[in-house]
Amino acid sequence: MLTLPAAGRASLADECRQLMESNVKIDSLRQYADILASAARNGWNYAPAAIDSGAKRHFEETRLQLIAAGFEVMPADAQPRCSDEVARKLSPI
Repeated sequence: MLTLPAAGRASLADECRQLMESNVKIDSLRQYADILASAARNGWNYAPAAIDSGAKRHFEETRLQLIAAGFEVMPADAQPRCSDEVARKLSPI
């Protein structure tokens, strides 16, 4: 999973800080699923609409945190400027 250092700055080399939006969304959904599982273990139940809304909000907050940390979140149709080797290091999968 994607994680940010405690200082809120990216820990990778400065030459490339690009992430594909689809990878960020996948990671965000995994994190949100963990949050929901923990809530369910504690007896909390959410309506499907609240889960959908929360997932969208979690993704947007994750994306904004990455941008604030110096990453560029690239749309799926964008051509990355990074080399494949560097881009693979940034991929959460």
